[in-house]
Amino acid sequence: MRVDDFVLKCVGFVCEVEHRDSGGVPSGNPYGTGFFVSVPCEHPEMKAKGACTVYFVTAKHVIDDLAGRKMFFSVNEQGGGKTTIEGIIGDRWWYHPTDRMADVAIAPVWPHRTADVISVNIVQLGTPELLSAIGVGIGDEVFSSGLFAPVEGIKRNLPIVRHGNIAMMPDEQIQTEDGYADVYLVEARSLPGISGSPVFVRPTLTFKVQDQRGKKADVFCAGLGIVLLGLMQAHWDVRESEINKAAFTHDRKRGVNMGVAMVVPAIKILETINQEGLVTMRREEEKRATRNMVPGMDSVEPKRRSASQTTATGFELPVPSTEQVLRDMQKASRKVPPKKR
Repeated sequence: MRVDDFVLKCVGFVCEVEHRDSGGVPSGNPYGTGFFVSVPCEHPEMKAKGACTVYFVTAKHVIDDLAGRKMFFSVNEQGGGKTTIEGIIGDRWWYHPTDRMADVAIAPVWPHRTADVISVNIVQLGTPELLSAIGVGIGDEVFSSGLFAPVEGIKRNLPIVRHGNIAMMPDEQIQTEDGYADVYLVEARSLPGISGSPVFVRPTLTFKVQDQRGKKADVFCAGLGIVLLGLMQAHWDVRESEINKAAFTHDRKRGVNMGVAMVVPAIKILETINQEGLVTMRREEEKRATRNMVPGMDSVEPKRRSASQTTATGFELPVPSTEQVLRDMQKASRKVPPKKR
């Protein structure tokens, strides 16, 4: 099924700096994928203007593999071409505060004014409560957008979209090559470079119908809207010879797998974003930003744009709230009674 352009515009490629031109602009081959998440500001002045703090989210193993090396994020630019994002606020990556197995890394960033990016609003993160409310479950359609390493694009980034379905949503930790972890399993082959990609789920609608014999039956079809199921970690493939071992050696070079991929639940991303240190940092940045408000900020209308508009402080001006969309999804996911004849 066709996906919204938003699915392509929320991602960026994680690249290693291999060269800089005379102007200091970096270049290098893409290594993995990440995506942007926006958190509405709490400070009254910033909140009134619909401003958001923007985070870049990717898989922790992508950042660990690039440890000690300079990196940047490659994103498409408005009007064509590419641009780069290097500024990480605080110059550090943040991981899950308590779960060492959560393969999540985030960093607050300074969005580029000309970047053709639309961030995922934090209300779109599929918490267990939200997934339950809209009836997400086994078999629902999932899709992710990310780096296709053999064809990343020369003039513009070319994200690839992979479709599949939810295969397992365990309520306990399951065994992976790295140990036991909280993950969802989806029926979708993973590829080198797609680690860190956002994984979205489209809820299924259930309708009651009546056949010619008067019998009632359920009919299923694709639902309305999407929410973030989580983050693509890697393919799942535990060797039988090592099934009972306490530790595993993860070989990321295996290109063929059984077609089951692991997804880090969105709740792990939310818990990472809302850890105490980052919340404190976010509030301090908001206070600082109010002292450096960009003139004319009030004149920006809160409407959806093809790219995130940003102030000089690195805060995004507003991508509209998805709360109404989620309410509509909840209504639409309820069973519809059969029409009277």
